[in-house]
Amino acid sequence: MRLTIKPYQPDDLQEALAVLAQAMPSDPISPARFTQQVLLDPNFRPEGALVARREGEVAGFCLAIARQVPLENAPPDGERGYVTLIGVRPDFQRQGIGSALLARAEAYLRSQDRATVMVAPYAPGYFIPGVDVAAYSGGLRFFLRHGYREVHRPIAMEAPLWEWRLPEWAAEKIRRLEEAGVRCEAYRPEWSLPLLEFTRQEFPGDWVRVVRETMGRILGGEPPQRLLLAHEQGRVLGLVHFQNERFGPIGVAAAERGRGLGLMLMFRALAAMREQGFRAAWFLWSDDATARRLYQHAGFQERRRFAVLRKELAG
Repeated sequence: MRLTIKPYQPDDLQEALAVLAQAMPSDPISPARFTQQVLLDPNFRPEGALVARREGEVAGFCLAIARQVPLENAPPDGERGYVTLIGVRPDFQRQGIGSALLARAEAYLRSQDRATVMVAPYAPGYFIPGVDVAAYSGGLRFFLRHGYREVHRPIAMEAPLWEWRLPEWAAEKIRRLEEAGVRCEAYRPEWSLPLLEFTRQEFPGDWVRVVRETMGRILGGEPPQRLLLAHEQGRVLGLVHFQNERFGPIGVAAAERGRGLGLMLMFRALAAMREQGFRAAWFLWSDDATARRLYQHAGFQERRRFAVLRKELAG
């Protein structure tokens, strides 16, 4: 049966999503999410979105991204490309289709002068931060066979909120911070410029976009508790964000860490999430050290573990 691989066309949407639903069952993608996260991404190019067909049927899909538009004030990554999605329909697997798709994706990235491929930490458009080592163990072996190596294993965590309560020890720690003059409050328009400047200085890149877009949504009527900041004497010390049940990002100024500000922000955000009726809080990316230092204190437990992968492309 003849295999063809061509750039994405508008009428490929439903069939490509059907392939991904079968190949990545732990990560369903709706047409709306795919459109917003992929097709509306200024870095999307159809030549990097590859559709494999066997005798007219869509058998596989692969998405490669080479950044064309700088990401806020993040360090440039013009030497790097990303593979953020790849899947082959189960009844077409073990026929070389995945290998052919990946080879074409790497060729596209070479054509964009990329020297390195990463799977899959592309901001702002990754679906999962890498390959789920349990759910997609076959996918991990696939990449390793094709010359990729692991560089990191982030974890996804979740905390139930239906019986969540602020621990007494945490309440006491927050009380001491408040006595020292630290305040934690929801975003107000007056904090717009200080909060943006804090984010640019301490967490350049995609966090700036998240903060700016969240401010706009709050000004458009969404709950201001979605974006909380810790401040002292007019200085922003840290922030935390959530969107529905998705928790984060959360961060504290480098010079202010070790005071318990991260705990203060985390517990305040979880309380706000519970008050809004959410049954759980979850996020996709942390490391083991941060999980032990911060998240486990609030009842977060590991749910998934991913492998971030890297490959150097030959010229």
